[in-house]
Amino acid sequence: MALIYILIGILIGWLVEWVIDWFYWRGRLQKLQTRFDDCKRSLLEEQERAKQFQLKISKLEEENVKLHAQLRELEAKLDKLNDERNAALQELQALKAQTASATSQPSESAPPTEPQKEDDLKKIEGIGPKIESLLKQAGIKNFVALAKTPVEKLREILHAAGSRFRLADPTTWPRQAQMAAEERWEDLQDYQDALDGGREG
Repeated sequence: MALIYILIGILIGWLVEWVIDWFYWRGRLQKLQTRFDDCKRSLLEEQERAKQFQLKISKLEEENVKLHAQLRELEAKLDKLNDERNAALQELQALKAQTASATSQPSESAPPTEPQKEDDLKKIEGIGPKIESLLKQAGIKNFVALAKTPVEKLREILHAAGSRFRLADPTTWPRQAQMAAEERWEDLQDYQDALDGGREG
């Protein structure tokens, strides 16, 4: 009889232990299942995000290709503009060179002037105060300038000043001015003595 009680006690103890273990492990399994479901859901969300990122990357790559194409077009336009600018600069330099060459050549319409120095042009026979003023207004302010001025230019200045100056004859003025510029005063005096009112006899 005692053996039966012992077996019943063992059976009851095992049963109680099993029930306790079952409830314990069931709770653990439920928690693990919940964590597994959460992980699975998170994985699916991450996969969806990865797909979205992949789509964005694809769009960005397409935009990058388009931007590269536009950049190449802009570089081609820039090269063209640079070529046009270089050509324009070359033309401008050529024009400057032509202008410099033209201005460096002596011009009969503009007699040489030396504004730094003014001479008494009345020392030239045939030139009085009024004619001296006309010549200096025209830029002929010294003997050197007068010596280099063509006679025809001198006549134009006189004719432009009015009929009262047209009787003056500037034929000998450049020669006289050359002697004065070289300070050959004796030669100038001898030459003027041989003149008749500023004209060669």
